[in-house]
Amino acid sequence: MLVCFTGCQQPMRTPTRALRAGEYGGPRVDIHQNMQTKRSDRAYLLDRMRVGVLTLADGYPQSAQTIFEEVYDVLRTQGINKDKTIASIAINEDIKVWKGEPFEQALALTYYSMTQAMLGSWDNARAAANSSLFRLRDFGEDEDGERIDTYEITRRAVEYERAIEAGDTPEEALRRANYLDHGYAARESNFTLGYLMAGIANQQLGRADEADDHYLRVIELDDRQERLIQALRDGRYNTVLVVSYGLGPRKEGYGPDNSLARFNPRTPSDDGELRVRVGHVMGREYVPVQDVNVMAGDHMWNNLADVRAAKSTIGTLMIYGGVIAAQYGSSRGGHDDTVYAGLGALLLGAILKAGAHVDTRYCDVMPQRYYVVPLHLSDPNEKITLEIQGQPSSKMVLTGLGPPGGSQGTTQLRYIHLVSENNPQAAAPGWAASGRVFYKNPYTDEPAQATLPYILGGNDARPPTQRMIDSYHRAGLLTDMTLADLRELYRAEGIDTATEYQSGYAGKHVLEGGRSLVSPLPGTTGFVRLFGQRHPAYQPKSREVARIERPESPIDNPLPQGDTP
Repeated sequence: MLVCFTGCQQPMRTPTRALRAGEYGGPRVDIHQNMQTKRSDRAYLLDRMRVGVLTLADGYPQSAQTIFEEVYDVLRTQGINKDKTIASIAINEDIKVWKGEPFEQALALTYYSMTQAMLGSWDNARAAANSSLFRLRDFGEDEDGERIDTYEITRRAVEYERAIEAGDTPEEALRRANYLDHGYAARESNFTLGYLMAGIANQQLGRADEADDHYLRVIELDDRQERLIQALRDGRYNTVLVVSYGLGPRKEGYGPDNSLARFNPRTPSDDGELRVRVGHVMGREYVPVQDVNVMAGDHMWNNLADVRAAKSTIGTLMIYGGVIAAQYGSSRGGHDDTVYAGLGALLLGAILKAGAHVDTRYCDVMPQRYYVVPLHLSDPNEKITLEIQGQPSSKMVLTGLGPPGGSQGTTQLRYIHLVSENNPQAAAPGWAASGRVFYKNPYTDEPAQATLPYILGGNDARPPTQRMIDSYHRAGLLTDMTLADLRELYRAEGIDTATEYQSGYAGKHVLEGGRSLVSPLPGTTGFVRLFGQRHPAYQPKSREVARIERPESPIDNPLPQGDTP
């Protein structure tokens, strides 16, 4: 019976190995296909946070936008748990709709800001970044000047409830009893990444004074960022890279009946600098702007666990009281109502104790740290090399980015998540360090030679267009085929050539065994992984494609993982 009340949590579905290796295609599509559709479901928001972060890391901001719009809408909704508050207090914290810890909410809003910036919508990026800078509850420090944790906050709350000092006025007694409501000071956010995103967005919109206010706040929080802020203030950049690394901390229960929560690091914190090289010119080194381990360990960024702790304590007391009452009634022959009252208290106490455990669900795809890099790009063929000091496995060579298009003064933003192997001294994957483009795509001119579509044995992974057919014909390829004929082959294979055919979401790419031809943006991890290595030859699924003669191709012999061409 107790199983009905304890609200068993669903296990995490995201494979850690894939996250560390930068292989997001499979996990993001799997979670997307299994997302909860009812907003009242406990996993509704958690699923969308996971999908959104992975989709942006994979280089698909348009698809990420459809996900983060739902996240943004939920986080802006007040009272989402209103109808479940009583049940949650009486039964189990898990019954609440999951909204994440405050630091997870701030990061999710920042991802929405980055998504809008990648799409060139700096006004929406500004609004989302501002939303991430909400005020925080600060319960201060202990006698030694150290930040107090949630356990100490809970202990003080119980102490005040049980030991109101003699002579207190009723108002003072009420204030002390309600320590969790009155024992804190409201503080301005210390979320450095949020201030940076807000400053950059304001700068792109011509709001120089507002941008400078945010930049000043960044320096107040971390004076190591002065060089970065100076580069941003100079405004001589046309590209901003937001680079993340590692896995964020894991949420675990501890204390009586696991009634409190804490976050334990999965990737250790350090001040490893990000080294950036554009072309053959060594650029600057950048220190982290945000450490998620530190955020998660600060009580200001955590939900308070007083209700759980109180349930655990009350549950224990009620169990002991129930046993005593039942024994007393039984000693009188078993005909006393005390027996039933004792058994009732015993059952309720057991339920309360069973439900006292903390909700350990967390957004397991969040990184451990972030860097912000402003660049001025002028050569579309220049390669950008990123590597964290002392972490060889993190090396990544961005290809195909180049300067932004559009009107003069346009600035582009890219989000990149670096590989973070368990052994950081291991070499970077071959695709991450290759610096090459093996497949034709909508964004680059590489490779230069004429080739057939990937599904016909070539290395052209572009969606079919008339321009593409014309280029085939000029090279003497597919001379008897029209655009309609080629599209029919893709249809026969069940391959989607645009996101509008995929309900607005880009599926797993054909190069990775999926059925989508939608390409990630250049300058992203997804672009490097897809096009920076050779993939096995395509295996036809339809008779229409299988009967077309396929030329022998070096693509049939993919590079072993880890080899660099």
